[in-house]
Amino acid sequence: MLNIFENIWLLISLAGLSLVVLSMLAMDRPEWGKKHLLVPLALTGLAFGLDYAVKTDTEYIRYIITTSKDAAAANNAAGIMQFVSPNYADRVHKSRQAMEYAMEFYLGKASIEKIKTQSHIITLSSKTAAESEFKMVIHLSSDSQYAAAGSIVFVDMDFEYEKIGKKWHVKRAELTAVNGDPMGWGSI
Repeated sequence: MLNIFENIWLLISLAGLSLVVLSMLAMDRPEWGKKHLLVPLALTGLAFGLDYAVKTDTEYIRYIITTSKDAAAANNAAGIMQFVSPNYADRVHKSRQAMEYAMEFYLGKASIEKIKTQSHIITLSSKTAAESEFKMVIHLSSDSQYAAAGSIVFVDMDFEYEKIGKKWHVKRAELTAVNGDPMGWGSI
């Protein structure tokens, strides 16, 4: 089912359809003047207004990933850690503090120029839990300690999210592949 809060195209399509139908009806009713144009205009305004005013769960999760990518490129571990849950744990990092320490250590060595998203598939499993599969291309600068293996690295990750209050947080992050080879946090 289409969600009008996540996708403006449903209301814009309705606006286009109403423009066609009302324009055909207005040909038979010249007394309407141009008033019939207010309906598609209102629907279009509503579409953009709702998109701007309401931030859905999937939009917030996309925001977490986008902001975290920018923070990683800026070597800003704190910018990423703001989205990490107090309940964070994965196979190697048993706590939020362990992940923060590892992130500061590895981001300092990486010297990332930019990160491009290849795909990001989000699945909301409940109102307070979600998962996503994230594939990215990391462009390393030439002074990176990891650039000896190549300046472009393809990375696949799986994330689990939890909603605490009204905000989403990363509850678990697992590295699944690097350059197409299965890999985990322990392999870094």
